[in-house]
Amino acid sequence: MAKTLNTRILDRFTGYSVADCDCKLCLWYGGKRRGCKLGECCCAEEKSEVYKREGIHEATICRG
Repeated sequence: MAKTLNTRILDRFTGYSVADCDCKLCLWYGGKRRGCKLGECCCAEEKSEVYKREGIHEATICRG
């Protein structure tokens, strides 16, 4: 078995995107009429980090 010394790992995880943090993808999202089933968003920390990085206002964190 030959070893490869110059192996590169492509597409390293650099963080979530705004599209990844959409409420429609959340397990607890009840739909357009019901909104979020939880009192507080379970992904709030990740969303705030993404929105700070992208420069989006924090008031739009949970639309549910």
